[in-house]
Amino acid sequence: KISKSLIIPRSTIKSIIIKWKEHDFIIKNVTLSVHPSLEVERGTNLTLTCNAQFSHAGAHLPQHTYNFYKDFEIANDMQPMAARGKETLHISQARAFHSGTYYCEMVIEKQKKISCKKKVVVKGLQKPELIVDRQKVTEGENVSAICKAEEEKGSLTFSFKDDDSEVFRAKTENGQVQHSITLNSGRTANLSCSYVTNFEGRPSSEESNIVNVEVQELSITPSIRIQPSTQVIEADTVNITCQVPQSYQNSQALKLKLSKGTMILKRDMKSDHYSKVVQAADSGEYECYAEMNSISKKAAAQLNVKELFSHPVLTITPDEVYEGQQLTITCESYEFASERIQKDAVKYYIHRNEQLVTPGAFDGTYTTKAGSETNGNYTCKAQARNINKWSQNQIFRAKVLVSRPMIQVVDQVVLGRPFRINCFSENGSFPITYTLKRNNNPLNRSLSRHRDDLAIFPAIIYSEQQIHEFRCEAKNSPFTSLMSSNIIYLFLPAVPVGQVFLTVIPMPDDVTEGHDVVLICQVSKGTPPVSFRWYHSDSKRLLLSDTTMSNFSSHTLRHVSSKDSGSYYCEGFNSGTDASMSNKITFTGKTLRMARWKKGVIAGSCLLCVSVTVFCLVMRYRAKRGRETYSPPSVALAPHA
Repeated sequence: KISKSLIIPRSTIKSIIIKWKEHDFIIKNVTLSVHPSLEVERGTNLTLTCNAQFSHAGAHLPQHTYNFYKDFEIANDMQPMAARGKETLHISQARAFHSGTYYCEMVIEKQKKISCKKKVVVKGLQKPELIVDRQKVTEGENVSAICKAEEEKGSLTFSFKDDDSEVFRAKTENGQVQHSITLNSGRTANLSCSYVTNFEGRPSSEESNIVNVEVQELSITPSIRIQPSTQVIEADTVNITCQVPQSYQNSQALKLKLSKGTMILKRDMKSDHYSKVVQAADSGEYECYAEMNSISKKAAAQLNVKELFSHPVLTITPDEVYEGQQLTITCESYEFASERIQKDAVKYYIHRNEQLVTPGAFDGTYTTKAGSETNGNYTCKAQARNINKWSQNQIFRAKVLVSRPMIQVVDQVVLGRPFRINCFSENGSFPITYTLKRNNNPLNRSLSRHRDDLAIFPAIIYSEQQIHEFRCEAKNSPFTSLMSSNIIYLFLPAVPVGQVFLTVIPMPDDVTEGHDVVLICQVSKGTPPVSFRWYHSDSKRLLLSDTTMSNFSSHTLRHVSSKDSGSYYCEGFNSGTDASMSNKITFTGKTLRMARWKKGVIAGSCLLCVSVTVFCLVMRYRAKRGRETYSPPSVALAPHA
């Protein structure tokens, strides 16, 4: 009998079989060989062989696959082969395109193994061939050119050249490129091409064959003519004509233009001419352009135009003009073409803010009185033979005379302390010179160059009356007298506080506990408002502060007690001084008088104690005397029975 414990379940047997099948092979090694060598010349046949070493169970090799890779991308998928240990990849007529890094792999079910990587180099590129459709053209015509290297594979970039100049570049995958090349200028064009690969290393080919193409010149060079002469004077009429050889003059494909600098003056000069009454600005180089089949040719001529008269010059005198002074404006041209006009043939006009200010006959000189109405932007015009010329603009603004200056105090005025005085005028052109005077004696000067440049002067006074001794003078023109200010009108200067006194009510020796004490702080002098502060000097704490229009103030200590003992003082100050300290007043527990009710209580308590003591002594005396005078009654003793 077979023990039941030795019976293996079917499910377990099935699992064992499956696992055995999954592991019935081992891939030991995969190698890649390249024949005839890793570096070959173009056109060589290459053979890449993938060898695999593996072990397996059973009579048949498991289903497997070989894969070849070039530059890390799959190059060829091999179909599963049975009972084979290698696979071969053939490359016929190898080209530079086949250069790269190769490796292979073997795949069996879910297992795979790769070979070592090998770098294959195919040297040499096919020489490109250039073909053109014709070898004789006229300027501006095209030649169809084909550059090809059909034996090469992969991505290639072709380049076409005309002599040493590259004229076109294109990328292709089919080994050839066609392009239409436009040939300009009469000559013999030497066309060639080459290409470069677009893969690793980017090797380039040698130059192709050179194709000579004869380019015949297009005879459309124009001629230009300026009449009556290339040397003329303003107001003369000039005619300009452009022509090409007669065989092209009527060609519809020909375009003939006239230009000067960047401006095209006339677009069709084949059947017409260009005419103009010239000015000096018309001097310069004129060019005729002939265009046909993308070919452009030109001819140029220089025109010189002499000025009939020069640009006028605008002059305003004098350089600095104050309101109310005479102003002279002149407009004049200094050079003339005497062969055409006389000096008096030129007429002048003056404009202010684009408005004419000299109507009618005008000889070039304009005189007026300066003021706000004459301010503005001036220019003048000179005119002769319909030629107008303008001067440069000038902005004129009459200078404003300084107004009566004003004088004011900048700081708080305190007797005996420095303060500052500001002098200024509401109106007046800068710079303005300010002078501070005291009793008509100059103290200091200040030059103000702009509105924010203030004229500030230091000053000091010792009495209230001295503040009215200051005046300011202002001047900004050498042609006018000084402008003087009024005297300073302001509130009285601040008088610093004098000595500070502290008094107490009642007197320190009469201070009674429980009663109020009044501390009075007073200053001997000082401009109100005056501020007072009271301190307890022992604790250095502020008791009270007060500002008043009077020269004294008070602080009341309510219901004083022994804790209020100590020294007191006060301070007084105003806007003109720092705080000044008073004398100190002291009252202590020894000087603090006791309240009347406390005195009554103490006296009553003392009388009560004395009364009780006397009563106790009397009672004790009486008790002692009573024991000495007392005799107890006699008692007879009966005999025992």
